[in-house]
Amino acid sequence: MVTSLSLPQTILFTNVYLPGNSQRSSVLCSNGRIQTIGIPETFTADQIVDLHGGYLYPGFSDAHLHLLGLGQSMEILDLVGTGTPDEIIALVRQKARQASNGAWIRGRGWDQNDWPEIRLPDRSLLDNAAPDNPVLLSRIDGHAIWVNSAALDRAGITRNTPDPTGGKIYRDRAGDPTGILLDNATDLVFRIIPEESRSTKKRQLKKAVAYLNSLGITSIHDAGTSRETLAILGDMEREGELTLRVYAMLNDDPEDYEPFLLNGPTVNDPRITVRAVKLYLDGALGSRGAALLEPYSDDPGNTGLLVSDSATVAEKVRRFNAAGFQVNIHCIGDRANRMALDIFEWAGVRNRRNRIEHAQIIAPDDIPRFFDLGVIPSMQTTHCTSDMYWADERLGSGRLNEAYPWQALLSTGSIIPGGSDAPVETPNPLWEFYAAVTRQDREDWPSGGWQSQERMTPEQALNSLTLWPAYAAFQEDQSGKIAPGYHADFTVLSRDLLQSTPHQILDTAVLYTIMNGEVVYP
Repeated sequence: MVTSLSLPQTILFTNVYLPGNSQRSSVLCSNGRIQTIGIPETFTADQIVDLHGGYLYPGFSDAHLHLLGLGQSMEILDLVGTGTPDEIIALVRQKARQASNGAWIRGRGWDQNDWPEIRLPDRSLLDNAAPDNPVLLSRIDGHAIWVNSAALDRAGITRNTPDPTGGKIYRDRAGDPTGILLDNATDLVFRIIPEESRSTKKRQLKKAVAYLNSLGITSIHDAGTSRETLAILGDMEREGELTLRVYAMLNDDPEDYEPFLLNGPTVNDPRITVRAVKLYLDGALGSRGAALLEPYSDDPGNTGLLVSDSATVAEKVRRFNAAGFQVNIHCIGDRANRMALDIFEWAGVRNRRNRIEHAQIIAPDDIPRFFDLGVIPSMQTTHCTSDMYWADERLGSGRLNEAYPWQALLSTGSIIPGGSDAPVETPNPLWEFYAAVTRQDREDWPSGGWQSQERMTPEQALNSLTLWPAYAAFQEDQSGKIAPGYHADFTVLSRDLLQSTPHQILDTAVLYTIMNGEVVYP
């Protein structure tokens, strides 16, 4: 891997195919930009790189992930795919044997919907596995946590602790906390966990960047970035270790956004852009925190949670847009999506390209409003194929037409920048492409695709990984295409996705990842 920021003046990438073209081609790049396409391979350049017959795409982008969270998830218990609570307890017990007394045990990825008995667990299971250590296990969506009694004690959570606004402390029949906390209630525990050192966070960020490069990713939109993370990324950039372009959405925290509001967006750094702020309106569907217009089908009387009030969000939209910042609001349920659209209509500035992140459940009447208001639905296709097994339980058959309505949105003129929401989902762009064109899991279920009328075409799926994320980041004039003047950011694959069967997509290999004219993988 090249780690120096100094590049040869010209680099010729040869022996490569452009998608949809059967003729072998080459691309001449200079100073990190595409200069010419189709140069004869006999052309003399400062450096020549043979791409061994791969297929050259614009560098893939993940338009919604959590970069530091991804790195942190690589160093804690991985609970994704665990099929029973007993599997998780075994992992916690093993970790407790290795941990010193009183040290926190962390994990992420459990999902009660994957268990034979679909119900939320309680603290007693963790108490038995780790009696001397506080334990915090995040649900796969990050909107609920499962903790033991030691963690509740450290947080001071008792039967008398009230539910915070926008959060819920689950309680047993006696009124005692069960160890499950939802949305804003999770802050009661997170705020007492010791802060990790800057050096630890840098190590985690470097791990995440290297992992994303290995998947063919050259740029990401970081959905919730702190000033400290930006400072670490700046250090990595100066040291030649930042092999991604980062479009940062600042955390909804005055300590993070106030200094930037004074000076306006940061758009001139070639690798780090600060031009957006991330807000939240509701929780997640899997933990029944998504705000719905009508009650959950499997929990009558519950319409989910609003984690922020509309007046506060509207005032922030007005303020941030006036300062030149895009506002990106987390909305899962149809009630939250409608509320965000109303807020953008009243308080937003259209040319800020404001976004709704996830936009999973949308009432039919609200679908055309995205395009009409210039609001971008930023959606993650693998959320659909992860949730389709139980979405009907939450929504009932009458609302399934509202779920992940990609083609309905596209038909109105909207674009859909894609992503993974990693570490919630695996940030593999090929899995996202496959989910977009099939709406099936990787074992071909269900036959024909779930709500198949909403599948994307292969061309749309490719745009969701390339051109549309670039537009959502105001970078469509320099990223997302293979054209002269654009960044020399490329993903080189073993086959043409536009001419592949679904299973060929899954079998496709990333041969090279090239960012700014540098081969950063392998």
